[in-house]
Amino acid sequence: MTSGRNYSRRTTSRTPSPQYQRPPSREQRGRGTLGPRKTFRQKLVDAIFRIPPRMRLYIAIALLVVIIASLLTAVFSGGDEEDVAEPVATTTSPAPLDVSVNPSKPVEMHIPSLDLRAEFEQESCATTDGAIDPESMSKACTYTADDRPYSLPGTDASDIVVIAGHTGAGVPAVFNDLYDGSADKHQVHIGDELFIRTEESGDLWLVYEATDLHEPEKSGLSQSEEIWGTSATPGRLLTISCIQPANLLQAAVKNAVVGWQYSRVVDAI
Repeated sequence: MTSGRNYSRRTTSRTPSPQYQRPPSREQRGRGTLGPRKTFRQKLVDAIFRIPPRMRLYIAIALLVVIIASLLTAVFSGGDEEDVAEPVATTTSPAPLDVSVNPSKPVEMHIPSLDLRAEFEQESCATTDGAIDPESMSKACTYTADDRPYSLPGTDASDIVVIAGHTGAGVPAVFNDLYDGSADKHQVHIGDELFIRTEESGDLWLVYEATDLHEPEKSGLSQSEEIWGTSATPGRLLTISCIQPANLLQAAVKNAVVGWQYSRVVDAI
């Protein structure tokens, strides 16, 4: 049976639609396989080489100038600081004078190593029950007596010179700095110098050097041949004080004795 229109069926050919495909990945779009990330140093090098050669030359010259200027500043400023921080110390001492100073009462004494300065009582040291007992806490004294051979300081002193001074248990006293009771040790060292100005020396100073240190019991001080010797000792001088114990409630039962030997006369300290 034919169709009612009596014409043949028209046929057309259509190209089928392609199937849907996902877009290619980054690797397939021409970038290839991802490599390791560059370090900051590599990026910096790449950036430098992208700078024109002439510009790189100018930058290098500028950096060199800055480095040289910094080095010069450090050298010169460092030298100035060193000169200020470490001044050259002068150790010159006054030359000895060829003079003679007769024995006389001392007026002033000074021990530079301790920064100790002391004035003297006008009279000889007082005594209590046969023991030297200066009247003043703030002044030193020299001990002389009719029954003792002790001398006053001078270049030609005939025998030993005795200088005494008080120390105080927690209170100021003229010879506090000679001995450290809490550490139980002398503050004077062998070779330290003692300067004494007397009525006869005027502005000149008699200089003595420390030679020996002692800590005798008070009861045995007067019998110590090590301190006093067995015969006359011209040029020898003693400084005598009490040792205050670390416990301020305890009694002072020892003396601090320093032996000194006459050295020279100078006109300045």
